Amino acid sequence: MQRLHAYSARAAMAMLLSLGAVSIAQADITTTISGFGTVGGSITSNSDYAYRHDPTEATGATNQFDIGLESRLGVQAVVDFGSGISVTAQEIARQRGSETFSLGTEWLYLQYAPNSDWKLRLGRVALATFLMSDSREVGYAAPWFHAPNDMYGSNPFQYLDGAQIRWHHNLGPVGIMLEGSLGSSRTQYFYIGQIINIEIKDQSNVAATLDYGDFRFRVARTRGHSPAVIPLSPTFVISFSLQDTFTSVGFQYDNGKAVVLSEWGKRSENNMPFFNEPVGASREWYVAGGWRFGKLTPLLTYGKFDPDKSFTEPAGKFGTWSGSVRYDVVRNVALKAQISRAQAGNSTYWTTFNAASSERINVYSVGADFVF
Repeated sequence: MQRLHAYSARAAMAMLLSLGAVSIAQADITTTISGFGTVGGSITSNSDYAYRHDPTEATGATNQFDIGLESRLGVQAVVDFGSGISVTAQEIARQRGSETFSLGTEWLYLQYAPNSDWKLRLGRVALATFLMSDSREVGYAAPWFHAPNDMYGSNPFQYLDGAQIRWHHNLGPVGIMLEGSLGSSRTQYFYIGQIINIEIKDQSNVAATLDYGDFRFRVARTRGHSPAVIPLSPTFVISFSLQDTFTSVGFQYDNGKAVVLSEWGKRSENNMPFFNEPVGASREWYVAGGWRFGKLTPLLTYGKFDPDKSFTEPAGKFGTWSGSVRYDVVRNVALKAQISRAQAGNSTYWTTFNAASSERINVYSVGADFVF
């Protein structure tokens, strides 16, 4: 079924690109094709810990330079049929699961915009969980090389299949955007050598964004339930309905020189049968600040991941320091380097974490982000 879905998505993408090529000669249909990508890699200071972005990645970068983890290539096509009707598709090749550079459909939706304020979408849409949810895979749009795992690695769901409604309106200098999404999502988690298939049903997301001058504020909540099957042994399996809620609040200030970002999140889940504790529960946040010196932008980030005692991991408090440098070498191309110093017990950073260790491991990353 998943293979059929992948083939269907690729066929849809090819059809859109073909339609775009044909429609160029037609006055009432316009086509826009754009792309983005990253070429780079990461290496760690300890071969016992493999760095990854989130639990949907089965393997990570260790003390041998790995370009498969960081590199990606994306293409987006928008076919506008006029009268407010358009189709958008986004296909990205990157590491998925244990496959390096595997194609996947991130967006594929039909949109109806009756006016400049309203957008109604049906299909695969972006999940408005974080400040940068709409550009999470577009490295060029971010000041860092990779986002703080403490926050972005704690909730890897990036899209849902269903319906979305957006309302955006400007009241003088204030811009307000409200959005709501309802649908389902599915993915694979790789947890300490085990593959856990997760299909979230009745997933809902609501978000509100306020823009005022150089400031942006966003609050969002994502909820859903999933039929969960957890093998505790070869002969003992627990089946139950997992209820998950993720709440986030974000802030951004960017006046062209100074850039400040901060987000806070909280995950809560129901208790697991036979265990008087949730499957997972945590609080996470980060704060980042930098300054643009012409084409050069240094940035310092501190992230915090505090899991509560749960079935998946013990309680803990983990902090991560990261320093990054961005250099806009030419238009649409930025060179970046980043160093992150994370704790061995921080499960958002490693394929296999060690909650009992106080050791810190460095992650060195370098690469180039581009758009076209």
